[in-house]
Amino acid sequence: MIWKLLERFSSQLVSFVISIILARILMPTDYGIIAIILVFINIANVIIDGGFNTALIQKKDADQTDFSTIFWFCLLMAAVIYLILFLGAPLIASFYKKDVLTPVLRVLGLNIFLFSFNSIQRAYVSRRMLFQKLFYVNALAIVLSGAIGIAMAYGDYGVWALVAQTLAGSFFCCFFLSFFIPWHPTFEFSKERFKGLFDYGW
Repeated sequence: MIWKLLERFSSQLVSFVISIILARILMPTDYGIIAIILVFINIANVIIDGGFNTALIQKKDADQTDFSTIFWFCLLMAAVIYLILFLGAPLIASFYKKDVLTPVLRVLGLNIFLFSFNSIQRAYVSRRMLFQKLFYVNALAIVLSGAIGIAMAYGDYGVWALVAQTLAGSFFCCFFLSFFIPWHPTFEFSKERFKGLFDYGW
């Protein structure tokens, strides 16, 4: 409980400080563009997760096969949804009359692949109560991604500073957790395991 609270409060505090610094440099329109895109990204993440994260945590005898099964399914879903977002980006940009939305959505949309991987990692962490390691990982990811965002903002990259910060944060979380936890996906997929987890999660 203590490590989880520390992880929550420290990440919020550091993110708040970074946001204040970025807000002093970037334009409000940069945040507006990211806000529009995050609507689509967050909906995609909900569809990809589909409650599988919770299903893996709650299943008493979840093993490597279960985790790998869900990992490959989520990765496939991420690829399908990213293709839809990639092709639909010009239509979204046209609707909002913002041409910059097309490249930004296509780049930031890559975050759904990182989310699908990180979602399984976090399920593993929660099952084994490895919240101390999660605290260190999140702290490193937030500081490093924040530094990248601030550096790019000072370099006058505008909205791309926020894109880089978001992608870097997700990447660093996946990268460091790969070192801190022993789980890695294997080439396994079980239809029976998937059906049971799908019935619960969905």
